[in-house]
Amino acid sequence: MKKALTFFGLLFLLSFSLQSCKPDDIYHNLSDDAKGFVNFEIGDSFKLKNLNTNEVITLNVITKKILYENYGSGESSFISFGFAPAETYVQRGTYSFTDNLNCYNGEISVVANEEGGYQLTALIYGCFDNLGAGYVYNNTFFSTIDVLGIQYQNAYLLNSSPNILYYSKEKGILKIVNQSNNATLFSYVE
Repeated sequence: MKKALTFFGLLFLLSFSLQSCKPDDIYHNLSDDAKGFVNFEIGDSFKLKNLNTNEVITLNVITKKILYENYGSGESSFISFGFAPAETYVQRGTYSFTDNLNCYNGEISVVANEEGGYQLTALIYGCFDNLGAGYVYNNTFFSTIDVLGIQYQNAYLLNSSPNILYYSKEKGILKIVNQSNNATLFSYVE
């Protein structure tokens, strides 16, 4: 009986120590630079001019979130003995905006990646419906860009088809341009 209790005690200690060998969850954080893409707060606004209609649209920030999303199970170099591997989480920052009529809508999103970088996207819809929905940043940056004769600093180019979108951390959307004829469709207004 004493041998059986010793065996079960050792088995319990071994199982408890193996449980503690589960690797820690992995978190990929946004850098301060990447968080700058979602500087706007709820209640902030920016304006765009529709150059086809001359309408000036005030876009109001209605939501803002910076949170972690489960990206799935991480790879582990540990032998898991049936225990769950580490989970991987990525940090995402987003803000969404709309006009007073809830017609022009969009969302700016930045997500941390495993390499320490980020993915920047813009989603526009509603009355923006013919401009292409999803815009993605592919490492094209302009230190200065002209928008209706005004020079703006630090513009990030996001691609979609058939248009491209220029974005500023400080101003929001600077302009949306048709790629085929280089015509500006929407532009930032002070």
